[in-house]
Amino acid sequence: MFFASATCTTPAWSQSRSAAATNQGRQIKVTATTRLQYDDNVVLNNPNLVAGQPKGDFSAAPALDVNLYLPRATGDFYLRGNVGYNFYRRYTRLNRESIDLIGGADQRLASCIGHAEVAYNRRLTDLSNLLAQDAAASVNNTEERRTYTADIGCGGQIGIRPSIGFTRSEVRNSTALRKFADSNANTITAQLGLASPAIGTVSIFGRYSDASYINRETPTGVGQDGLESYAGGVQLERNVGTRLNFRGSVNYTKVNPKLAGTPGFSGMGFDLSTTYNGDLFNLVVGASRNAVPSQLLFVSYNLETTVRATLSRQLSERTQLQVGASYLRREFASSPLFPSAPANGKDENATLNAGIRFEASRRLRFSLDGTYMKRTSNIQLFGFDAKRISLTTSLSL
Repeated sequence: MFFASATCTTPAWSQSRSAAATNQGRQIKVTATTRLQYDDNVVLNNPNLVAGQPKGDFSAAPALDVNLYLPRATGDFYLRGNVGYNFYRRYTRLNRESIDLIGGADQRLASCIGHAEVAYNRRLTDLSNLLAQDAAASVNNTEERRTYTADIGCGGQIGIRPSIGFTRSEVRNSTALRKFADSNANTITAQLGLASPAIGTVSIFGRYSDASYINRETPTGVGQDGLESYAGGVQLERNVGTRLNFRGSVNYTKVNPKLAGTPGFSGMGFDLSTTYNGDLFNLVVGASRNAVPSQLLFVSYNLETTVRATLSRQLSERTQLQVGASYLRREFASSPLFPSAPANGKDENATLNAGIRFEASRRLRFSLDGTYMKRTSNIQLFGFDAKRISLTTSLSL
């Protein structure tokens, strides 16, 4: 693929060649997985769920994972993702299907490659996005996301690489109150890159995005919540030898909210990622800052800053250890036209995780993972500490 999806002020697209330009072979892989998990705070301190019960619960999540890649002479088709269901022992109202699929195609057109992709996600709403003023029924909400992408990029391994693309994202919710968070977002990005063996690929890009909350009219009936954003910047992709890869973009972003009283944003956005593949370990480090539509009720947008790192080490031919950490700060912007809107504020989320993978055979694998999460907030979001431990069994069919 040429591009990563873009929403509001997300990073510029990658200028790397798509799968259609590689020698990747045909692949059809289906895996049956089962995850058994204990979460000591599955309700994330939400009183609408606790009702005097213990906060912890066990869950089981059977699923089918698919990874399909079908190359053609001038392109390819692909489908990957998973379909499953989550079952809880105590909090059965959280039982829900979990669908996460992405499929698309690449087509070579002379010196260009066209790309089209559709992504679909359906799951229980993220309980950490529920405010204190959310209705009790909101914990039963099913959230559905649909993303459509089309883009085309031209050029060879060396020289000028122009590209342009369009992305549409739709979010839908099942419960009445959560429908106020339903949104549509359209993004257009144009990019011009220069590929050189000496420096990698340097690009300049511009992006326009328009997002609206389709069911969120003001109390007066005039106007609709949403935002427009503009971004322009530079991006660098570079490999240093065979072990180190860097991809980073820096941009200037301007966010114009559609409703009066909502604070705008003008400033720097960025997306940085470095990957090191060594003899002893592999390391991935990244950081980003961007503005995105919000899933919090009556919040116009989030300004999100993320720092993350993952380290993995092969302990033996069959065993791998992985540890990671991430930090997310979300700054919320809303209009005073909505009486139920939370005050402009922020939350901070820290996550630590560790896991060990064991490949028992060519078809059978086990994973043991532990996660710790902590959130603090100065608005009507529930602060929490949560610990999870899970065992996942994977069988290739």
